[in-house]
Amino acid sequence: MSDLREVAALPWAEDLLVTAEFEQVVHVWSRERAARCATFETVYDFGGRRVALVPGKRPVVVAGAYTRHGVCGYDLSGERLWQDRSRTNVQVLTALAGGRVAVSCNRGPTRVLDAATGEEVGSLRGVLQVIALTPDLSLAVGSGWFRLLDGSLDPLGPRIPTGLNPVWLAAGDGEHLAVSEIGGPLRLLDLEGRERARVAGAGHFGHVVHDPVTATWVLVQVWDDGQTSLLRLTHDAEVLEHRPCSPFRDVVTMDSGKVLVLLTDEGPQVVDCSNWSTRALEAV
Repeated sequence: MSDLREVAALPWAEDLLVTAEFEQVVHVWSRERAARCATFETVYDFGGRRVALVPGKRPVVVAGAYTRHGVCGYDLSGERLWQDRSRTNVQVLTALAGGRVAVSCNRGPTRVLDAATGEEVGSLRGVLQVIALTPDLSLAVGSGWFRLLDGSLDPLGPRIPTGLNPVWLAAGDGEHLAVSEIGGPLRLLDLEGRERARVAGAGHFGHVVHDPVTATWVLVQVWDDGQTSLLRLTHDAEVLEHRPCSPFRDVVTMDSGKVLVLLTDEGPQVVDCSNWSTRALEAV
């Protein structure tokens, strides 16, 4: 599993996730079976966040490339369903509810495509990327701002200003947001953008999620010496628990915040957010 570089899943998905190697090859995994269930080649290349898995009756893996290939959709047999070369320099793919995927590139608006057909169903001007929070709530990230979007990707309230760097981590519990800009602290906000608390420290933050079982925030911290830790926080940023965890290359939320999937040198590891027990997915 030493070639795996990226992992992706819908934050509320319960079963399927996808990992990508440095170039082209992707693997689809099942949490329920704790095993790999498909491997095939795509146009994927490493550098942004260029792979997404959109579940449904016929799940679709969407992969992007920085250069001439654009973005493509594949079924789980590896069959290419569609290809869109109209935009290159793909940077971020985000699976969304309703069988959609947001495609953010270096230039131009973020496009929203039907994952099954590749048809464009929406466009978001000035948006650098979309971060999916729940089926009915997403975060549109711009240069110096972010704003909440509803399930139709319409704005919920005004833009909320940020610093010079864009938001790259975000999670929500329906009443609060946890956001972090690149290189910045973790800020706990209400839905109008008013700050309740913040967390700063050495190193940087690798992920944040709200665990609905314990009603706490779980934060992945990467320290300056390369060590990694899991932190459990209250809404006031009080640290309730602190535990070392395996070094990882990437991490995603699944099962509506109940689990994290860490991509390690040995492959994907599923971490229960309520008690931090860990289970490996086997490459059978």
